Amino acid sequence: MNEYESSTVSKMLEAAGFTMVKNPDQAELVLLNTCTVRDQADEKVWNRLDNLIPQKRKFKAKKVAVLGCMVEAQRDAFLKRYPQIDLLLSPAQLKNIGTELEQVTNRNFDSYESYEYVHEANSSLFKSYLPIQTGCNFNCTYCIVPAVKGREVNHSPETLLNKVDSLVRSGVREVTLLGQTINSYRWEKTRFADLLESLASNYPSTWFRFLTSHPVLFDLRIIDVMSHYKNLCPFVHIPAQSGSDRILRSMKRGYTVSKYLDLIDRIREKIPGACISTDMICGFPGETEEDFKQSLNLMQRVRFETAFMFFYSERKETVAAGMQDSIPVELRKQRLQQMIDLQMDLQSTIYQERLGGIVEVLVEGRARRGKDFLKARSAGNFPVFFEGDSNLIGSIQKVRLIHASSHSFKAELISQERLLNA
Repeated sequence: MNEYESSTVSKMLEAAGFTMVKNPDQAELVLLNTCTVRDQADEKVWNRLDNLIPQKRKFKAKKVAVLGCMVEAQRDAFLKRYPQIDLLLSPAQLKNIGTELEQVTNRNFDSYESYEYVHEANSSLFKSYLPIQTGCNFNCTYCIVPAVKGREVNHSPETLLNKVDSLVRSGVREVTLLGQTINSYRWEKTRFADLLESLASNYPSTWFRFLTSHPVLFDLRIIDVMSHYKNLCPFVHIPAQSGSDRILRSMKRGYTVSKYLDLIDRIREKIPGACISTDMICGFPGETEEDFKQSLNLMQRVRFETAFMFFYSERKETVAAGMQDSIPVELRKQRLQQMIDLQMDLQSTIYQERLGGIVEVLVEGRARRGKDFLKARSAGNFPVFFEGDSNLIGSIQKVRLIHASSHSFKAELISQERLLNA
């Protein structure tokens, strides 16, 4: 979601006459779009500001703006620590950024809405994000998102279909639907599975992905729809967070390990070759060695194709921040490293097992590894590199996987089909 918002604001700035520079020290206007889910994200912002704000004394025309969730959570801290910041905008205020920037820069801006879902026709990625909801109605004890994003709000199916139609007409080949708990989507009688089916059937040549699913809400209808439509990518991100029932209860996740595993089994049974990724947290308050081992056991049992792993980070205004039995940070880091090491070993094996297989990939552009190599991403969300001509960029191709690392594949082209301009 942050990538999508940053891209939209960038389009506004370029339309107002700004040019992107690589070094923020050289910029006339710097905008930091923030996340506050973890302490590390906050520290990155404070460190950036420690460097940027003193520059305003030397370069009087320099403007610094901070956007996003960190503003909602820590507005007073920003005002106290850096009153020189020119603009603070929370997620709820982002729609007003055009008006706010006009006051800061003395330039004219169109509205934020004017640049939403606008895809650059000359983009080499041929991919786009599409938020279908904002906010969250869950109350996981570790999560600050509901406090900074608010309650869940969904967009109408008609609005979303119109936006997809516009994206497809501009050359987009892959659309990633975004939502905090995307499978909670509902608009009158339309549920998330209905929306998926409508998009897949109306745009059969377009790939669709979605992020992020809550295990409690992943019903059989979603699985059935995904198994029926080949353009619904067989990739599912379903955060487990922990492999301990006791910790899951403390997190208020609403499911058990057994139910989570049943869900994974159903997905893999109905969608052969499905790739599943997850989020895992270690070092949650009260987590014992046995609880942690159960998380490692879950990872070994499921064999996730990818995983985003973190040690627990306290967030103010969350229930978990006030819990007893806090785990020392050093122990959290040790457990995280164990978790990462295990996942890398699992991924290496999983990737090796896929060698020789034929998969479809969306060709994104030239690879850095060599002038004759293209970079692509499989329907299962694997990075893939292969030799090919530039005219394949933007097309969906079949390739055979011939070499694997723990992060990507090298492949060979099987056929040139479904070219973008065919």
